[in-house]
Amino acid sequence: MRALLTGLIFCATMHGECSAFAGVTGGAAAAAEGAACRSSRKQSIVLSAEQQETDTTKSNGLDDDSTDTDNSGAGTWNPLSLAVLRLGFTEPAWTSPLNYQKAEGVYKCASCGTALFSSNGKFDSGSGWPSFWKTVSSGRVELKKEWDGRIECKCQKCKGHLGHVFPDGPQRGSLDAMELATIPETDPQIGYKDQNDSDSSFSRMPRYCVNGAALKFEKES
Repeated sequence: MRALLTGLIFCATMHGECSAFAGVTGGAAAAAEGAACRSSRKQSIVLSAEQQETDTTKSNGLDDDSTDTDNSGAGTWNPLSLAVLRLGFTEPAWTSPLNYQKAEGVYKCASCGTALFSSNGKFDSGSGWPSFWKTVSSGRVELKKEWDGRIECKCQKCKGHLGHVFPDGPQRGSLDAMELATIPETDPQIGYKDQNDSDSSFSRMPRYCVNGAALKFEKES
């Protein structure tokens, strides 16, 4: 599978279809992603006991029992999308058109089509990747602590790698109260949730830092 995807990425690069990805390794981009949040680590993301289990066997975001029987990747043949979803690569910052998307709509998994985020939870983080402070509904995104301490987020349905979650999202006081009331229970517990202080307007919400290649946007009609 890895060899096939590597070949596809090479071919696409040669034809100019994936020029933004050429010459940039997943490791280098991931380092840039992590550096974007180093100044705001005073808060921590609280995971469940199951999510706390660190995956020390692989650093590419794939489970040991991951197979193609769940049709992961079946919804896209884009080499970059497959590299992100199936191999855990990180796209270069500032290259995804979805980072600049301002229209109202839903952001779905590029693999299985599951609705993951909405424009109501999107914000400009300045990180260079599409960022969201909440998911669209409970149980849509799976969280797991990686070997390097970062929190990986994956599509709950197809297990496709989406990106990572950091505790440096927007301040609670800057967000719409009605949107705050609809935060899914399965979202990370940081800031006011962790401190049991529902009146703290300065507490930070999560930042889902997501690869645009892992998403497809459906504009609201």
